[in-house]
Amino acid sequence: MYSTSDVALALGLELKRLDNILVRHCRASLPSGGHGTARVIQESVVERLAVALLLQRDLGMPLQHGWPLAEEIISSHDGRVPVGTLGTLGFDVRRLRAVVRQALADAVQDRTPVRRGRPPLDKKRGAPL
Repeated sequence: MYSTSDVALALGLELKRLDNILVRHCRASLPSGGHGTARVIQESVVERLAVALLLQRDLGMPLQHGWPLAEEIISSHDGRVPVGTLGTLGFDVRRLRAVVRQALADAVQDRTPVRRGRPPLDKKRGAPL
């Protein structure tokens, strides 16, 4: 499970854009959490999201159509899905998984935890003399 900031860094997205994509297209694939808890994303969802973003970038396919197609591609045994009667669309899913895993590992390694709450008090109190 990865945080949204880790996934955004791994996929090269702004955090706000990733959050919008997750809410609009991937809501059913995310575990439900309570108010105030950080959203976590499974690696399988990140893989599908990467395929959907590649379909959008390379083929101009809207994410609303790319997300279901990405699910078909990831779940197919050879990474290929039929397109129409004569065509097929294929991805090298093994390579994609390796690239996504490496990008997520790099993002987790580069993570700097966000401090929440009040800043720590200085050791010196009072007005400087």
